[in-house]
Amino acid sequence: MKLPEYVFLVLNLILGFGCAVPVAKLFTGLKVTPSKTYWMYVLLIGVYFVECVAFSAGMATNVFSVALALLWGLALGFWLRGSDSLVREVKKAALCFSLYTTLPAVSFLSIPIVMGLGGWSIFTVEGGHRFGIPAFIPWPMNTILGFCATVSLTAVVCKTLITTGLAMFLVRHWRRPLSTGPSVNKTNAG
Repeated sequence: MKLPEYVFLVLNLILGFGCAVPVAKLFTGLKVTPSKTYWMYVLLIGVYFVECVAFSAGMATNVFSVALALLWGLALGFWLRGSDSLVREVKKAALCFSLYTTLPAVSFLSIPIVMGLGGWSIFTVEGGHRFGIPAFIPWPMNTILGFCATVSLTAVVCKTLITTGLAMFLVRHWRRPLSTGPSVNKTNAG
């Protein structure tokens, strides 16, 4: 492995395990199953692992990552529609989850930093070709910095919009009615 790959791996481990804690606590506060923060944390680590595999498999295209955004949006929407929390709290949780799933793409921005520190030219077309960016890619995406920024930004925008939008659509349109407390049977009340 080369230094940029080590940095990318370590950064993903830190982001995946570290950022799962506040997101798990946020979901636990919504009172949907699983209700224990530990199980939410384990579930989020699994989601992060799947996201890392999808990002690596479709590095330059984000096809697999965006496809997962559809899956996460559907799953999250059906799951969160059972919450008794306010819609704005559910929306905040959906947004935080969608941002959490974009972290593998965001961590890709570490590559140009490490490459630049290693003496590579991250602003030139020649550096991009040396890095492996195909010649047909237009400028500025054919530079190392432009390529990594474009891949990261498109993943963040698409995944956030799709996951949050789809989840909130399902929550708003198929949410079970909120209970108002135990009903009183008027015939037995008297």
